[in-house]
Amino acid sequence: MYDNKRLFLSVFWVILGAVLLGLSVTKVLDSARYAGMGGALMAVGALQIAQNLKYRKDPAYREKIDTEVGDERNRFLRMKSWSWAGYITVLVEGIGSLVALFMKQETVQLVLAYSVCLLIAAYYFSYLILSRKY
Repeated sequence: MYDNKRLFLSVFWVILGAVLLGLSVTKVLDSARYAGMGGALMAVGALQIAQNLKYRKDPAYREKIDTEVGDERNRFLRMKSWSWAGYITVLVEGIGSLVALFMKQETVQLVLAYSVCLLIAAYYFSYLILSRKY
């Protein structure tokens, strides 16, 4: 699961985060957002490095992770969760679009309506592709 590419990518996130944080502290980048983003990237990279090293050194942890990744039940649950998230997103955005329409917030209404259209189009095309594949 964890290979050298993932380790190098994690180190890259830490370095990129440090660069953003350093540039923000030295006022080269004038927004505090970059400092926050840099700190977050450093934290995520450090956590990924720790996970990678634990996976390599601890056989029990390695077996647990490999089981979680390859388990059929977990795959089914992940797929079902994504489908529920899609339904919920379409419904919430559709309702939000109608609420924005009644509140005369045209920009918000259009963004939500286009988002619903994009999700439905993505669903339709993925259905067509998967129906040919399976």
